[in-house]
Amino acid sequence: MSNSADTRRIGSLLFIGALALLFALQWGPGSQGCETGKLPEPETAATVNGQPIPLREFAVNYRQQADQFRRQGVPSEMLKQFGIHKQVLDQLVNTELLAQAAEKKGVAADDEDLKRLMREAPAFQKDGKFDLDSYKQFIEYEKTTTVLFEDKLRRQLSAQRLIELVESSVVVSDDEVKAKYLKDGNSAKATFVRFTPTMFVDQVKAPKPPELEAWAKAPENEKAIADHYEANKFTWFVPEKVKARQILLRFPADATAEQKAEIKTRAENVRKQLVDEKKPFAEVAKASSDDTETKEKGGELGFVERLQLPGAFADLLFALQPGEVTAPVETPLGYYVGTVEEKKAPEQRPLDAVRLEIASQLFLKDKAKALAKTAAEKALADAKAGKKLLDLFPAGAKDPSNPFAAGHETKPEAKETGEFNSTSDAIPNLGSAPEAHKAIFDRKDAGLVDSLITVGDAYAVLVVDERKVPSDEDFVAKQDQLKLEAIKGKQFEVREAFMKALKQSGTVVINDKAIDLVIGGES
Repeated sequence: MSNSADTRRIGSLLFIGALALLFALQWGPGSQGCETGKLPEPETAATVNGQPIPLREFAVNYRQQADQFRRQGVPSEMLKQFGIHKQVLDQLVNTELLAQAAEKKGVAADDEDLKRLMREAPAFQKDGKFDLDSYKQFIEYEKTTTVLFEDKLRRQLSAQRLIELVESSVVVSDDEVKAKYLKDGNSAKATFVRFTPTMFVDQVKAPKPPELEAWAKAPENEKAIADHYEANKFTWFVPEKVKARQILLRFPADATAEQKAEIKTRAENVRKQLVDEKKPFAEVAKASSDDTETKEKGGELGFVERLQLPGAFADLLFALQPGEVTAPVETPLGYYVGTVEEKKAPEQRPLDAVRLEIASQLFLKDKAKALAKTAAEKALADAKAGKKLLDLFPAGAKDPSNPFAAGHETKPEAKETGEFNSTSDAIPNLGSAPEAHKAIFDRKDAGLVDSLITVGDAYAVLVVDERKVPSDEDFVAKQDQLKLEAIKGKQFEVREAFMKALKQSGTVVINDKAIDLVIGGES
C-alpha cells in the first residue's frame, strides 16, 4: 500500500460524518478497542479556533487506524514513520473546521438525516432493527448525554453537507472533457534498441600520432576541439601547488586535554629547533615525526594541492614563502609543523597544450559513433526484413544483487516503453527524445519507423507496437464516464483548495506532547 494512497483515503472529506461516526461506534460497548479512560479527560489533542479536540477522541481514532495497518502487516514501529497520527489528526481538524464554517454559513443537517444515520448505525442494531438499549449503553459508556452526542453528530453531518455544497459548484464543460480525452487518449506503445558510442569504443583502435595529427587538422575537427576545450575549460585548470615537508605529532586514541597540551609543547619545541636552532627540516622530521609515510623521507610531500592536506594546516602552509616554517597547527590527527620549498602558481593550461589530448578523446568518440551507426543501420535492415527487435537484441541477465545496474548499457538491448500518451515529455525507458516522440505520434498505426532515430549522440531503431488515436465515435461512447471522472477530479481539487483556505484563515494549535502520549504507547 502506498503512503500517498492511504493519505488520500484517510483524508477524503466525502465521508467525514460517516467516518467520524464509525470511529466512535466501533469503540462502543462490546468492541475490541483499547481502554481510553486512563487519559486525562480535559486533555486536548488540538484546538481549532479555540474549540478543543479531546485527546480521547484522537486516541480512539488513531488506535483503530493503527490496528487496520497492523492487520495489513505494517509493523508498529513503522506507524509513526508513515505519519498515521498526522493523518488521523488532520481528519479531525478538517471536520472541526468544516463544522465551524457550516455554522457560520447557516448550513445545517436536518433531523431526518440524523435519525437515518443513527437508525442505520451497526452498533445500534439488534435483529436488524434500531435498538434503543444498545444506544443507551453506548451513551453511558461514552460518559456523555444523548443531547451532547446527537449535537456532535449533527455538527459532523453539517460539515459533510457543507463540503457537498462546495463540490456541487463544480462544472465541467463538454469541451473540457473532450480536450482531456484527446490528450490522454492519444497513446502508444513501442519497442526500441539504442546504439550509443560508448558501446563500441572498445572496438576502436587508438590512432598513431601521425593519424591523430592529421585528423586534428581537419577544419571540422579543429572547431570541435576548440569547442570542447571552451565547454570543459575547468578540466585543464591546474590549482596552486607547493613543494613541502611536514612533521606530524599524533594524538593518541581518545586523547585527553592534558595529552594534547603535552603534544602541543613538543610541537613548539620542534619549531624552535627549526627556526631558532636552524636545524635542517629533514633531520628534525626523521627524529620527531609520527607520520610513517614521510618520516624516513625527511617529511617530504613533493608537490601537493591545498585539498590534499588538512584544512587548517593547508591554510598556514600555502601562506608561507619558500624557506619559512608554519606555527604548530592542531588537526584531528595531531599537531602539524610544515615548510615550503617551492611554489607553483595556479594556471590554465592553454588549448595548444591539450589539443592532442582532446583530439584523442574526440577521435575515439567519432569512430565509435560511426560504428554505432553502422550497427544501427544493420539492425534497421534486419527489422525491415521481418525480424523482431526483442529476438535480435534480447535483454541481458540482471544482477539481483545490484538493482541499479540495469541503467548502465554496455550493449544494445531491446526495451519496451509500455503505454504512454502524447502529453508525456519523455518516453518511458528512453527519456527525452523529441525525434522519437514525433516519429511515434506522427504515425496513425503500428509498425516499424523506417529510418534511424537520433537520441542525443546515439542512434535508435524504433517499432511502434500499438497506436491509439482518439476518434469522435470513441469519445461519444465514453463521454459520460469521462465526464464523471473529470468532475470527480475537479471536485477533489476544489475540496483541497477549500480546506486549505479554511486552515489559512483559522488558528490550529497542536498539542504535540499529548499526541506523543498516545502514539508513544502504541509503538
